[in-house]
Amino acid sequence: MKKRKISIPSPLLALIFYTTAILFLILSLKYVTVLSAPILISFVVAYLFNPFVNFLEKKTRFSRGAIAAILMVTLVFVVVLLLTNLFPYVFDQVKTAAVKFPELLNTFSEKARILNTYITDHFSDYVGDINIMGKIEEMIGDLFTNLSQVLGAAFTSIYSIMLVLLYLVFIPLFSYYFVKDYKKIQKFIFGLIPVRFKSRVIKRVEKMDELLSSFIRGQAIVVLILAALYSAGLSLIGLPFSIIIGVVAGIGDIIPYFGTIIGFIISLVIGFAHFQSIEKMLLIFLVFAIVKGSENWFFYPKIVGKEVGLHFVWVLLSIIIFGNLFGFWGLLIAIPASAGFKMFFNDLVVYYKTSEFFNKE
Repeated sequence: MKKRKISIPSPLLALIFYTTAILFLILSLKYVTVLSAPILISFVVAYLFNPFVNFLEKKTRFSRGAIAAILMVTLVFVVVLLLTNLFPYVFDQVKTAAVKFPELLNTFSEKARILNTYITDHFSDYVGDINIMGKIEEMIGDLFTNLSQVLGAAFTSIYSIMLVLLYLVFIPLFSYYFVKDYKKIQKFIFGLIPVRFKSRVIKRVEKMDELLSSFIRGQAIVVLILAALYSAGLSLIGLPFSIIIGVVAGIGDIIPYFGTIIGFIISLVIGFAHFQSIEKMLLIFLVFAIVKGSENWFFYPKIVGKEVGLHFVWVLLSIIIFGNLFGFWGLLIAIPASAGFKMFFNDLVVYYKTSEFFNKE
């Protein structure tokens, strides 16, 4: 009697391989160091600009190497221009913030004690002996103390300045070679795929590339818009350090909702310490509600598009699961990785519904 050969369905095999690849990526990211980071950043830069370079290569007579060189020189020029014009202002803001944060914390503590006394005296039947504001004060104190130390160290350390200069040299250099040889690298990787799987794998890789490019490029634009809107909105209501908070809230949303939550908490604490009216505090709520609502209902759908195609519940579960399992790096790749899982899972469902097992009556 012949033994029945058990074969693994190709969609399931693809899902297993993709899961292994994601785990390997997260493990690799955990070992990224200050010296290896430029290589990772350079590869991301090459990936983002590859379609643009392909377009110029077709439309102009320039070689790929020449286009890559012009692109890197232009990017360095733009970055240096931004640094020389914006860095002094940002530096002053951060330096002032590092000094003023302890003063704001003292003011916050005084107001918190007054509010806690009021709550205890008037609502003791509901809160009992729990020192609500004291707990909040302790948590916020730890956050702002650490933030002050980070801000002070980041902009006063010679090591930090040298690191920025080092990155300005090595990232464009590595990016140039990655952009110039992108097709060769791609051809080499595809050449390692067994012939019998090649067409299916390339088709899936192209779909993943579509998902990733839509997400990464779109998300980069969205976070910059958020940073600008948060900064402008908080500046209009007169909140101190509005530019810094806006940039942190906007760029921090590379991890969905993370930057907004941190920015909102910091804004409330500074607003509570600085403002004398409840109306100003309500304006902080209004700024974050309008900007985040605009992102969810307009900017994200229009710019990132529906290519990622993840429901809000799926997004939330992805962030929770990846964050709990893999920490910061898990949060960072949760959305694009989950989009890939959804694609491969859909392939598996289609395979199952077209199988003899499913259709046999």
